[in-house]
Amino acid sequence: MMKIAGIWLKRRAAGVVATSLLVLVGLWLGAEQQPVAMVEKPKELGLTVTVVEAVPADAQFEVKTTGITQPRWATEVIASVSGRVTHIAKHAMPGSLIRKGEILASLQDTFYQSELSAAQARVSEAELNLAEVLTRQYVAKRGDKAKSSFGRLEPHVKAAEANREAARGALASSRQRLADTQIKAPFDSVVIADLIHPGQWINEGDVLFRVAASDYLDIKVELSEQTWQRLDGLQQDPNKITIEAPDGQQWQASVRYLSPIMDTVTRQRSLMLQVANPFQHETPLLADQQVGVVFGGNTQSYVVSAPASVLTEDGKVWSVSEQSLLLEEIELLDMRPESVLFRYKNRPHQNRQLVRFPLTNFVEGQAVAMTIN
Repeated sequence: MMKIAGIWLKRRAAGVVATSLLVLVGLWLGAEQQPVAMVEKPKELGLTVTVVEAVPADAQFEVKTTGITQPRWATEVIASVSGRVTHIAKHAMPGSLIRKGEILASLQDTFYQSELSAAQARVSEAELNLAEVLTRQYVAKRGDKAKSSFGRLEPHVKAAEANREAARGALASSRQRLADTQIKAPFDSVVIADLIHPGQWINEGDVLFRVAASDYLDIKVELSEQTWQRLDGLQQDPNKITIEAPDGQQWQASVRYLSPIMDTVTRQRSLMLQVANPFQHETPLLADQQVGVVFGGNTQSYVVSAPASVLTEDGKVWSVSEQSLLLEEIELLDMRPESVLFRYKNRPHQNRQLVRFPLTNFVEGQAVAMTIN
């Protein structure tokens, strides 16, 4: 019995030893495999960002705004004399193009013809009087008593000459008043309004027609500070200014002048554009209407178009490179309400994964996962 118990104890001890050895071997194997597991563990991507593909390309820039068309030299043709309207030219109708000096209307000129004849008679009389005084002066100078200026009739000659000049001035005035009975176009123009009819009595100072220059039409463009900034970066071609009329027609414009002052109300500067020969087409460009204005720029390379949200507060952008954030500097070319155009300062030709909604707590080199928009 004692022998059997001893054998059983020995077997039990051997089992315990074997079990212990197995545990030790397992722990050793676990310790050996643990570093390998840490090396193979993938990089943790704790943040997911939305990215858009940034593909540089050539782009032609333009800035769009609006303007108001204005007639150039809007002028009232006013009567310089009084009289009854005897004739109105057929071409003196609103919308008609007229040349400088063309007769628009005529006033009755009987009185002014008579006035001119009387003025001519006064000139003839004054010249005759001067000739008589000069003859008397000649005789007086030959006599012995012609020693003083009065004796030589010098004051008489001066008075006669002054009367002659006054008569000539009155004659010139009469001729002008007679000419003013013919109402003429002051310059090449378009008739805006006619305000008279045949038989109407016209007083001096009455408005007869309204006209405006026909060779050019002006477009006033109010430029905000933001628009100015966009134009400064446009590298604008002065030959690429297009006016878009409400009816869809397009006209080429040029810069006339830039206002040297700011509007006291809007605090904006005005740019005055001009369109040549606006009334020569079948459908003319009309005054006093709002039109679209497109400033065309030159073609630029490596331009990226992206949503406006990609910009940080300091005007930079975040890109994702090898699953890490990268902060990059750019050259901002154009900024619109919904989008921006820019060029990367480093490697501008390279495509990027651009973060669409950058956060203020981004850290350069931070690991991220991407969702392509």
